[in-house]
Amino acid sequence: MTRVYLVRHGETDYNKKGCYYGWTDCSLAPEGIEQAEALKKVFENIQYDVMLSSDLKRALETADIISGTRELLIDNRLRELNFGKWEGKNHQEIMTTYKEHWNLWMEDWLNAAPEEGESFAAMYNRVRQCVDEVLNKFKDKNIVIVSHNGSLRIIAAYLLGLDLEKTWCFSFEHGRYSMLEIQEGHCTIKRINNME
Repeated sequence: MTRVYLVRHGETDYNKKGCYYGWTDCSLAPEGIEQAEALKKVFENIQYDVMLSSDLKRALETADIISGTRELLIDNRLRELNFGKWEGKNHQEIMTTYKEHWNLWMEDWLNAAPEEGESFAAMYNRVRQCVDEVLNKFKDKNIVIVSHNGSLRIIAAYLLGLDLEKTWCFSFEHGRYSMLEIQEGHCTIKRINNME
């Protein structure tokens, strides 16, 4: 049996402001550090074989705190969506300043991309490729993945064999973990947004 622990990084100042900031490389807010410290205590009681993290600071800082001195693998394919020119802006600003691109995105969220950004389809493909490699390499192991809400949504939907649009059915909370078990090709959600 393979267990996959999905951890969303701790909170950042951009989260508090409600901004889109996919590839913007920012650190954890004080609350985010506290969330990661709480998760460290939880993972002291969870046996895992490998921990992977997105290469962005907020995920790396969370993973570093949780893992302590243990080895940490870093993969940039676990990044959030690249929002291009929308980075650092909130929903209202984007709708006003980039109205045309926003409307295109609303009409075709899968293939349209923010200006100078990335389509959801492109993100899905890179995250899926990473997950396939990890599952092949660490079959029947306990795997921890520290990443972002968008990436974790993709991982959960993909492991459960759900259609792409079902990624929107998931919401991963800051500084929480979820756990899925894979046995004989069948995936089951065992925990969602846990803190204990």
